[in-house]
Formats: sequence, structure tokens, C-alpha cells
Amino acid sequence: MSRILLARELGTGFGHLGPFLGLVPRLLARGHSLHVAAREIAGAAQALGELPVALHQAPLCLNTYGGLQEPPLNYAEILMRYGYLEPAMLRAMMAAWVSLIRAVGAEVVIADHAPTALLAARSLGVAQAVIGSTFNVPPPVAPTPNMRPWMTVPAERLADSDRRVLAVINQVLPPGRGLGALHHIFAGAACFFSGVPELDSYIPRQPADYLGLQALSTGTAAPVWPEGAGERVFAYLHADYIHVERSLQALAASGARVLVHVLGNGAALAARYGSERLQFAPQLLDFRRVVAECGLCVCHGNVGTTLGMLKGGRPVLVLPKHLEHYLMGCAVMRLGAGRVVHPDDKTPDIASELRAMLGDDSFRRNAAALAQRHAGSSVGTMTERAVARIEILASQGAGPSA
Repeated sequence: MSRILLARELGTGFGHLGPFLGLVPRLLARGHSLHVAAREIAGAAQALGELPVALHQAPLCLNTYGGLQEPPLNYAEILMRYGYLEPAMLRAMMAAWVSLIRAVGAEVVIADHAPTALLAARSLGVAQAVIGSTFNVPPPVAPTPNMRPWMTVPAERLADSDRRVLAVINQVLPPGRGLGALHHIFAGAACFFSGVPELDSYIPRQPADYLGLQALSTGTAAPVWPEGAGERVFAYLHADYIHVERSLQALAASGARVLVHVLGNGAALAARYGSERLQFAPQLLDFRRVVAECGLCVCHGNVGTTLGMLKGGRPVLVLPKHLEHYLMGCAVMRLGAGRVVHPDDKTPDIASELRAMLGDDSFRRNAAALAQRHAGSSVGTMTERAVARIEILASQGAGPSA
């Protein structure tokens, strides 16, 4: 039996647990002891439910840093906002992660957007892996690349940002263990990426590093669609999305039969926009049934929903809240399986985007073709391979050094 720690340090939400939860039943069945260190423990507890997994609060940087150029343009500039320009703060976070890894006796640390946990595991000689979105693991190039390809960025800015962050990291790491480039944070870590190579936020990497088109069905409520004619459209929106009302107006005017689940203050929006053709589902729905029954999905480009829809051959209209969502939407659009609204558009014409997708069956054909290309790689087989790789990692060491 091995002790495995999943670490989450940066980012928001708890949908990131999806890839890990896909592995949990098999890991538990094989007798492994599982721990989760989460940034948001309330959401993580909800996602874990009654699973026998120990939950811990992840070490975090709570400082706010001013004077940084906006928006962040590469991975280094993300890290700047989380203590990586302050040696004392990074040293403290490293010490906290080291203490946690030792306390649970972790033999493998699996990081989901947790670079400091990876550095701590490296310093202890503990095996490392990364899991989740490709957005969180830049490709092995220096400097780390521009994440906003529509913006012209001076090469010297990217290089300078990498140098500044790398200098702080190397002040904190033990002597002789410094990094030669920022992407070396991930050197030697096994990769378990959500999705397939065509959906990578940067460039396609080794095919064996992807977990495939998979998503967990977290809800149980049966979808109840509006009656009448018209395409069935499922929308999964966040109440705090800046264009949520514009989105609902576009859905109401689309002529489709729309079922909406809103995360957040859905009741107020339902009272304002609910109608015979636009129904609100207050509970989490049985996602597999939703995929099977809808013809089109409108969402923010979150990994679980997008991958699940594409696995079912359903096209997706992406309304991004964050850069990661937008890059996912761009990948979907490149494949002809959907469209994406630009995040810098202050008044996006969501109604036109929706009409374009409802009036063109090529989106469904392309989504179905993507699903078919990857149908031979079953989720069960890929899960077994991932578990086998994790067990090999665990066998390579006896846990954290003293």
C-alpha cells in the first residue's frame, strides 16, 4: 500500500478534482492511502463526498502583490502573483508543503496546478506527477510562452519574467538543486493530462500522457426539457459571469428548447428569465443523460463539461470566464466542434454565435468525428494505465527523506 497526496495550490473551483476522482476508486481498491490538499476545502469536501480520502488545507500565499503588469502573459507572470517574487514567502510555502508531505508520509505527490508542492517533493526526493489541465503545465521551452496569442508581446518581457521568478526559486531550493529553466519545475514528473492532444492549451505532447475524453457525472437529477419543437440546448453558466444575462437573453431568443443550470444565484436569474422555452434546473443533473439528450452545449469552457460533451459528440459554444477557458474554446474551434467568444469583447454578440451554431450541422459532425477518433481509447483502459504508472512511481521510493 502506498500513500498518495494530491496537491492543489493555485486556481479556483473544485472541478479540477475530476481527473483525480476518476482514478480514486481503482487506487482505493488496490489498497492505497489517499490524501487531498485543497485550496478550497469546502468545495473539495463536497466533491469527495463519502470517499475514504483524507482532506487537508493546502499551504497558500495569501499576499496581494501590486505593481505587476496586467494581464499576466506567461506562466512566470502567473507565479509572480502567488509569492514567487518574494524569497521569504516562497521559502515559507516550501516549508509548509515539506511539512505536509512528511506528515502524511507521501510516496507520490500528484500536483494539480501546485508548483510549490512539486518543488517541495523534489527537495525531499519524493516521486512527482501532474494531473489535470494542460494549461497548468507549460511546454519544455524557455522562456515559457505567451499565453495570449492575440497580443503582441516583446520576447524580452517573457525572458525577463522567467529570469526573475527563476532567480527566486533557486534562492530557495537546496544548494546544487537549482533549476536551469522555469519549465524544469515539471521535469521528471509523470503527466496525466485531461483531454486529448488536439485540445492541448499549448502544443500536443506524448499521447500516453493524456487521460482522454472523460468527465464524471456528479449529479443525479433527471433532465426535464421544454416541450415542443426545436433543438435541445444545455447551458451550464456561472451566476458571476459578466455576460450571464446577455447569455440568457440570447438563449431565450434562439428558438431552441433550453435547459439551464446556473452555479451561484440561479434562483434570481430563473425568476427573471425562466419561460416555457427556457427552463432552469436547480439541482445538479445526471450529466451522462444530459449529453445523450442534448444537441448543443453552452458553457464557459470548463474542462469537465467540455470534454464530456465532446466525448458524446456534442458541439460546444464556449463563453470563457478565464484565459484557460478561452484556450480550450480556441482548440474546440480549431477542430470545427464549436465556437468561442473572445474574452476581451465587452459586448459579445452571443446571439449571433448561437444562431450560427444552431444553423450549421457541421459542428455536430466535427464533434462526432473527434469522439469517434478517440473511441478506441476507453476510459477504463486509460485509467488502468494511469494507476499502473502511479504505482511504479510509488515503488521507486520509500517516502520523504528526513
